[in-house]
Amino acid sequence: ILHYNNIPVWEFFSRLNQSDEIKHQQIESFNKIMSDAFYDNDKKKVENLKPLIKESNLSEKDKQEELLLVKAWLELMKKNTTKPDIELRKKIKDKIFDIPNFNYNKISLFCNFMKFYDFNSNKIISKKIIEQNISSNSIKIQTAILAIIVNILAFSLKDGKENDTGYFIESGNKIKTRPELVFYKSAFYFFENLVDYSLTKNNASYNKCQNTKDFLANIGMSKYSKVLEQLLAKYN
Repeated sequence: ILHYNNIPVWEFFSRLNQSDEIKHQQIESFNKIMSDAFYDNDKKKVENLKPLIKESNLSEKDKQEELLLVKAWLELMKKNTTKPDIELRKKIKDKIFDIPNFNYNKISLFCNFMKFYDFNSNKIISKKIIEQNISSNSIKIQTAILAIIVNILAFSLKDGKENDTGYFIESGNKIKTRPELVFYKSAFYFFENLVDYSLTKNNASYNKCQNTKDFLANIGMSKYSKVLEQLLAKYN
């Protein structure tokens, strides 16, 4: 039997795989807490992750990457009137750029931190991601693509670039609705119709936005539906 460090090779690789799985679970757990806290606008919950990450069993490199993400989420949660941390935003963009392929990790990182890019950069990167992944059957990839499209539509409304959204609306409609995608398809449907209302003043589109907002409130997405309600009020 082959041995490595006095351990049978099969046992060594088994331990290695278990170690990798534990590391993956820890990182997934930290990232989920960050994203949930962002949804709840709970800065304290994000801040409280710092000591947990430092005391975790992650490697020093992984700890530093997770702590960087904590800073990035806190940066996203800043009020628009607060001065941005340009150096931190650049670090996050460099981190995304350094991932060689548009795998799920790169796509989800980009999706979370699109706010750090200007509208044209977001359009260019988003198109590349969509072109390479629109045919994917992975629910995780489809979720990320829909989230990216929703962000693009939201940014377009904010910047008065609604006429630049045709490709993204067409791409969003190519993704079939599945039970796991109901929230993201609903958000897409809302912004698709709000863009249309912004351009055409078609009351039917505005009513579809209202109905979608109410649907999300009724299924428990109360905080998100309130954000949509505030957005709708600007067009009333």
